[in-house]
Amino acid sequence: MISSTVDLVLKNAKIFTFRGIVTGGLAVEKGKIVKLSKEPELPRADETVDAKGFLLLPGLIDSHVHLRDMELSYKEDFYSGTCAAAAGGITTVIDMPNTVPRTSSLKALREKKQEARKKIVINLAFYAGFPSRLNEVEKMAKEGIVGFKIYPHDPLEEIDWNNEEQALSYLKAAEKNNLPVSIHPDDLETINKLQSELKQQKLSDIEVFLGSHPATTEKKAIVKFTEWGTKTGCHIHICHVSSVESLTAIKEEQNRGTKLTCETTPHHLLLTKEEIKKQSTFAKVLPPLRTRNDNTALWAALLEGIINTLASDHAPHSLSEKEKPFPEAPSGFPGLETLLPLMLMKVAHGDLRLEKLVELTSSSPAKIFKLKNKGMLLKGCDADMVLVDLKEKWKIDPEKFYSKSKFTPFNGWKVTGKAKMTFIKGSCVMSDEQIITHRGTGSIINIKL
Repeated sequence: MISSTVDLVLKNAKIFTFRGIVTGGLAVEKGKIVKLSKEPELPRADETVDAKGFLLLPGLIDSHVHLRDMELSYKEDFYSGTCAAAAGGITTVIDMPNTVPRTSSLKALREKKQEARKKIVINLAFYAGFPSRLNEVEKMAKEGIVGFKIYPHDPLEEIDWNNEEQALSYLKAAEKNNLPVSIHPDDLETINKLQSELKQQKLSDIEVFLGSHPATTEKKAIVKFTEWGTKTGCHIHICHVSSVESLTAIKEEQNRGTKLTCETTPHHLLLTKEEIKKQSTFAKVLPPLRTRNDNTALWAALLEGIINTLASDHAPHSLSEKEKPFPEAPSGFPGLETLLPLMLMKVAHGDLRLEKLVELTSSSPAKIFKLKNKGMLLKGCDADMVLVDLKEKWKIDPEKFYSKSKFTPFNGWKVTGKAKMTFIKGSCVMSDEQIITHRGTGSIINIKL
């Protein structure tokens, strides 16, 4: 039953639904969508916003974000990072645990939440690293995390991910608590071996980096963890898939019915290793940018449904860190403010259907990570929304980022499509590139299993 006057009516919009575009508006009460219809049927409202004929999409859910903060707040903090997300049309982010301190204990997780509550302007959920004690897995799960994250090449915890017995015990514990385990697919032993060999060949630093992180290493980790996932029944999610070899292994496992999902990123879809040679450390990322053939295979897998989600892998660093010599410079770059425009550009070019974009960035991550009432514009769903101009042409300029990281390998790219307004539970937090809300107005999401 809709009250006589609702909190918000958004009128004159083209509203995306999986049944087609609805021209009209929607009503929001207490943060929820209560009606979606043609305008004469909409109720009166305390606030009315004219969408000016722009397209209304479900707010994006970015399931792979490094918001840093705590002891790494010089790179990014919860306020700057969530402002960047809002500016990019992203309404929910899932924060990764490889922070300082590392989020692999209840104490660290609770401290992180406490800090985040004071600063965030959108919705925020958390990953955790596995706690060192197996009996604490259930306690971490009850704290509301979306899942656990494993970095085999740089473990967050005192767990030997080459020890099958130990690894299986943790994956079983995750499965028992109905939580997915996300994998950064890499293999430290192989990396170290190849680095040692390549350094003796008088190759450039870039050639050593690329040569020591081959696609075969990524595939090796995927095969190992999906096999363990099958043994335990644990849902395995593979992060930032970058290569043909990895896709082959993933497709085989999916065809077998393995509980397996995966993601890729805009930079692995759009850039090649040639960018590393041009931009040096500013295009350094893990896994590395690969070949045009890998780009093509990733696009095909994305359109076919083998790849389930798109994520930014937003990994901000300070400019002084990225300007270090190549071997010392950290991997990664910001992505929250480029994810949507880069993909809208592909929609404008006819390379990506709008329905597929919404599936990859909203409905699918909501389903995979159990984000209730998010990812779609339907009655009863949270009014997390982004209003976009599909026709606006503009140039990516990192100097205008809300992120503390004012660089991107996409600097100067001409794109078509831009987020104009971002709403969190019916409240506008970004309008025409300006953040119009205050610190701490966002919400922590705690998953109830």
